[in-house]
Amino acid sequence: MVDGGGAADAVAFSRDVVLDGRRRFDLRVTVAWVDGFGLSLWAYYGAEGMEIPRRVIVRMLRANFEYAFVKFALTDDDRPMLVTELPAEGVDRDGLARALVRMTIVADRLLDETAAAVVDRGSLPDWSTRVGRNDALLDVYRADVEATMPAWEPAPVKARRRGIIERLMRTER
Repeated sequence: MVDGGGAADAVAFSRDVVLDGRRRFDLRVTVAWVDGFGLSLWAYYGAEGMEIPRRVIVRMLRANFEYAFVKFALTDDDRPMLVTELPAEGVDRDGLARALVRMTIVADRLLDETAAAVVDRGSLPDWSTRVGRNDALLDVYRADVEATMPAWEPAPVKARRRGIIERLMRTER
């Protein structure tokens, strides 16, 4: 937990957690409890004020039909959010864990296609050596959650495009 508001016995309170997937790191999720309603979980998918290409927003909204129990939405200031909810009567430790893992898996799966919403200019940091902070959570619930999702394979790694100078230098040799 990194932050929160309200006492745990209040009518409404929230806690912020930071989740790491296998490919997407630092997904900050707010978990909010409202008595009589249940849990609402949301993650702002990018920095405030970023210009997100329309194709990326369309891809996120298309994911709403592909992935049950999670939805992408846009805030009033066009900031994308990944959202899920759990009704009060269905909230338990396993339900919360599955919801968090589900959000993490969706963020992992859509990382390449939504990079322009994750970081400025879509230039993802090199996370190849990074170790996730919640691997145990993913190990316990990942198979169960992925069983309810469509099959998926990561996109093949694209060859780096050479710039004009590099191409000209290579042809002279």
